[in-house]
Amino acid sequence: MKSAQKQRHSQVNELAHTLSKYRELDDAALIKLVKAGEVEPFDELVRRHQIKIHDLCYKMVRNYDDARDLAQETFIKAYRKIKQFDGRSKFSTWLYRVAVNNCLNFIKKRKPTEEIFEEIQSSGKDDPAQIYRNKRLKEVILQAVTKLPKVQKSVFTLRTLQDLSYQEVSDILKKPISTIKVNHHLAVKNLRNYLKGKL
Repeated sequence: MKSAQKQRHSQVNELAHTLSKYRELDDAALIKLVKAGEVEPFDELVRRHQIKIHDLCYKMVRNYDDARDLAQETFIKAYRKIKQFDGRSKFSTWLYRVAVNNCLNFIKKRKPTEEIFEEIQSSGKDDPAQIYRNKRLKEVILQAVTKLPKVQKSVFTLRTLQDLSYQEVSDILKKPISTIKVNHHLAVKNLRNYLKGKL
């Protein structure tokens, strides 16, 4: 019994050492190890980036379960295509590009009638009238975003909802900053026009 406990304790210590070893490395070093055939370093990359990728997917598709699936698919594709990552951009930028393309493909295939809004959770402390107003406002805005043209939707989601810089959005979508700024301006203009008659 004691030997089994010792073995488990040793395995836990070994795992902790492995994890701490990878946590000390930057993304570039981890990617180099993954390209060389190691799997564990990729787990560390997932740990570092999974929250932001899930957040991005959720802001694009507005459904928690779909966002979770799309985030997982993003990391699977990233792992399969890791040798294509040339290091000219940050790994996070490349990963965002994979996630955005996944989401756009998903949106294209989705049935128009499919529900895309997550219900707002309310607590007993909230004013029911305020909850209704907030829910209505959120739904109208999210509906408006889904009606934007593909590029405008991507730009608005990354720039406004994800709070990325124009340069980061430009790197992710592989478009000039001038194009990103024009599309962001058009997205805001289109949203304002759409919302005028709804709010």
